[in-house]
Amino acid sequence: MSAVAGDFYDFLSIDEMHVGILVADVTGHGVPAALIASMLKVAFASQAAHAHDPARVLTGLNGALCGKFDAHYVTAAYLFVDMEESLLHYSAAGHPPLMLAPRAVGNVQEIEENGLMPGMFPEAAYSSVEIRVGPGDRCLLYTDGILEAKNASQEEFGRPRCREFLETHRDIPAARFVNALLDNIASFSGHNSARAQEDDITLLVLDFQ
Repeated sequence: MSAVAGDFYDFLSIDEMHVGILVADVTGHGVPAALIASMLKVAFASQAAHAHDPARVLTGLNGALCGKFDAHYVTAAYLFVDMEESLLHYSAAGHPPLMLAPRAVGNVQEIEENGLMPGMFPEAAYSSVEIRVGPGDRCLLYTDGILEAKNASQEEFGRPRCREFLETHRDIPAARFVNALLDNIASFSGHNSARAQEDDITLLVLDFQ
């Protein structure tokens, strides 16, 4: 939404069957938020040795960030993808829920495994959840700029609209899905006309082949 962002995403690529994915959101915008995001990038890179353990990754990020800022806060979600076992390992810290759409027609699952926001409480503890996936499943990671996009009546786009969009567009390719969802949000909130975007927006879609 501005020249530099507080939203952040990165990958820990272990091998072709295993990857860790982090999505994070620093409050505020512009240079101050981007500086914290850059600290987060350095801290995340140092977690590669235990990328398979989301709770430990978030514990490491929390330890690295504590005491580094006081006027901002951070939310984060970390997903470890193990395609050898067809498993996801997920943990979050004050972040909106992971959304998972199964290939078969059915309800989108919202997976919330939240601990305290990183960087604020040195003794914060985190837990993780294990999720089995199959071919054709689609996973959505995002920041709250999607859910909190508001229309002229100050109504938020919200979880139900995001979940419904995922349910009704599960068959289109990932890249087209991303563009369609962002267009839908822009149309809802008026971002594609005169209204300014109020928050950074980050969206990551994973399709399991």
